[in-house]
Amino acid sequence: MQTAPPSSTPRTLLKGLNVLSLLRASAPAGLGATEVAARTGLDRVNVQRLFLALEASGWVRRNKAGKRFFAGDDADRMQASLWTPPDVSQDLIVAAIEGMRRLARQLGDAVFLIGRDGTESVGIHREIGDYPMQILASHAGKRHPLGVGSAGMALLSALPDAEARAVVKANSPRLEEYGGISAEMIDRLRLNTRQRGYAVMQNYAVSGALGVGCALTRADGTPVLAMSVSAITDRMPIARQAETARLLRRELDGLKSFLD
Repeated sequence: MQTAPPSSTPRTLLKGLNVLSLLRASAPAGLGATEVAARTGLDRVNVQRLFLALEASGWVRRNKAGKRFFAGDDADRMQASLWTPPDVSQDLIVAAIEGMRRLARQLGDAVFLIGRDGTESVGIHREIGDYPMQILASHAGKRHPLGVGSAGMALLSALPDAEARAVVKANSPRLEEYGGISAEMIDRLRLNTRQRGYAVMQNYAVSGALGVGCALTRADGTPVLAMSVSAITDRMPIARQAETARLLRRELDGLKSFLD
């Protein structure tokens, strides 16, 4: 009995996912059909067909001239759905991702969106800048003890004192995994962060890195999300730390309209 040839549908799906992945990696510049054909080895006509199919399904959008294509809102929503805090809307996450792309383009360094799950910080999304050396301390789904990393520290410092101390105590057995940082150091950095208005963390989650993080809070001060920028230490003198915090705060302030 002759075996029927396998369907081309899985191969087509894989090609479409590959194109979508390239478009996401190209954000915010987007790609044209010729560029995608050159990177994938696909025929330009086939790339155009994939673009049309992805566009019809909402996964891809094009610019006004119709020449460049971008990962669409549905792609952002798919990424955002990997993990989000239960009281945070998908619209807020998608808007945050747009802001992260602006920051990554402006600063050139990696930008992270982080949420809180009990005593842990959890990566929701990251955007990579164009500087040759990127600090990729987290990714979607990556967990750290809350307070390790600048975004996690921003979240921790926004908690009431008693709750924050309880979190640090619960995490203390895990802290030695992060360059020997202690519960006492975490608590001192938490207080410094509260006084400064933004978190600065150096060499704990990733050696040779420095991160600046700010938290988005509700009107009652409850932390919702945090956003951070990480770079090699030489790229983060004190003046740039403050400027990075200002840009982070601007993006986070723009998200307040999405809060209940």
